[in-house]
Formats: sequence, C-alpha cells, structure tokens
Amino acid sequence: MYNHERILCPDNHSALSEVELMEQYGKYFGSDNWVTFSGCPSITLTKVGANGFEHFENGREAISIDSGCYIESSHVPAFPSGVTKLTSVSVNDRPFGKIIIGKGCVLQGTSICAYGKVSIGNNVIFGPNTVIMDCSGHALTRRGHSDELDMLEAEPVTIGNDVWIGYGCIVLPGVKIGDGAVIGAGSVVTKDIPANCMAAGNPCTVKKIELN
Repeated sequence: MYNHERILCPDNHSALSEVELMEQYGKYFGSDNWVTFSGCPSITLTKVGANGFEHFENGREAISIDSGCYIESSHVPAFPSGVTKLTSVSVNDRPFGKIIIGKGCVLQGTSICAYGKVSIGNNVIFGPNTVIMDCSGHALTRRGHSDELDMLEAEPVTIGNDVWIGYGCIVLPGVKIGDGAVIGAGSVVTKDIPANCMAAGNPCTVKKIELN
C-alpha cells in the first residue's frame, strides 16, 4: 500500500508563481533557506506498507535544501529536461529517508529517491534528467510475499562539494562521489568515484585523475 503527501505537485501547483511555490514548500520544510523554482517540481513524502500515513509535521527531517539552490522543472532549458522529483520514503515503521542538499546546487529534471539517506554537498550541478537512488525499491527475491518490504535495503549515497554530473546519469545505491569530480553524460555510477577526477561510462570508471 502506498500513501502520499504531495507537498508540491505539477498537477496541483503548476499555476503558482515562483514566490508562491516557495511559500508552499516553506509550509513543510521552512523558509529560512530560499530556493528558486523554475516550474513546479514534484516533492513527495511516501509511506509504503500496511500502516497508514501519519502527518509529517517537520518536513525538514526528511528533505533539506540549503540556500541559493535552483530547481528547474520547466521546458525552458536548451536540452530536454523533465520535472525535478524529490521523494522521501518511509517503509512500515522505519523513519522517512533523508534528502540533504547543500548550498548553491542546480537541479534540472533531477530525480532523487531516498529510503535511507542521500546527501549532496555544496555547489553541485546536475545535468538534466539525472537519477539518484539509495534503494532499488524492490526486493530481489520473495516478490509479493508478506515480508517483501522488510527485505528492502537502503545504502546511503554521498555526493561531495563542487561536483558536476552530466546529462542523463544514474547514481546507484551505496555510491560516494568525491569533491570536485566530474561525471560524464549518460554514465551509470555503480562504485565510488574519487575526488577531483573525471569519470564516465557504463559502468562509470575514472578516465582522468587530478583535474585541479
């Protein structure tokens, strides 16, 4: 069973101005850190399991976006870019996953789903249509059994400061990307990437070290 609290949803809030989007966001997550919205993103708290959804009074425990961030969800960019989607998930009695985004980050049609924790540093730029996940969302075995949800495993994702992630990348559970790294377009990041290097490919591997 899936229950959702949709804080921002293009179906309901697309007519809101940038200021009104920030006001709606601030009702759940606070307005101390100003976020610039271009178009309406999808920001959702999702409860998975037999238990009902309990209202999440302090959203900042689940999703935190620091000041100076820009979230693009319109058709304005030169390259195809979808709606940015931030989804925090709670399975049964587990706490909601945490999405922590540092200062000055740029998200362009970026999708982040956290069952445990996704942590992003300062001044990170995401090319359009990047996907970041800390859990597959499905058990590998016993699909459809009563204990399927209990078998879900989340592995934290950590992205350092000043990272640039190119168009259409996928960052999989358990990955750490070091400060200053550049990830080439279309890469599938399955393992840790060290700081200050350029990496690309599927699977993503280091192509050039010591960019500085």
